[in-house]
Amino acid sequence: MAALAATSSTSPSPPPVAIRQYDVLVSAGHEGRPASCPHFPKRRCNLGAAGERQWTPIVADETARALRASGLSVAREPADFDGFFDVKAAVFIHFDGSDHPCSTGASIGYHDSGSSAAAKLWRDLYSRYFPFRFMPDNFTGNLRDYYGFRQVHAARGALVIELGEISCPAQRQWLAPRLKLAADLIADSIRQLIAKK
Repeated sequence: MAALAATSSTSPSPPPVAIRQYDVLVSAGHEGRPASCPHFPKRRCNLGAAGERQWTPIVADETARALRASGLSVAREPADFDGFFDVKAAVFIHFDGSDHPCSTGASIGYHDSGSSAAAKLWRDLYSRYFPFRFMPDNFTGNLRDYYGFRQVHAARGALVIELGEISCPAQRQWLAPRLKLAADLIADSIRQLIAKK
């Protein structure tokens, strides 16, 4: 009887959490929603600015393609994903929207000071092309505390990047034909970041 009791009180331990390793994680903001929303009830099911769910996958796919062509291993994820990643760099791609059109522009978010070098590299590169305003880093709580940061360890930096405000007609018009350019610039900044000692 004692042996039976000991056996019945022992429950199997949960399997260890798998940590996936890649050089880079690329995530397209709002991609996959609203379909993914019921599976992630603790997250706010934000559908993004008008057109954002159509544009972020284009930029993310092209970024991933360019990085893979450079020989880097890339995890290409939608907005919501399970599990944890150990990478050299992570980028969460977005476009901003505002109830007050043309009140914002491009912006960068990061959770830890170790990502500030990655943010500076991206700002320096993108601001050579983007002709509109750049908001201060982490100018909103959603940028600083982005939910995806909790699922990734990025040795060289993890960034949320807003490529511009698509609720602003002038910025939207500038961005629309330049999605591939934005992707190429993201890939270039990541390659530079990973190459740095």
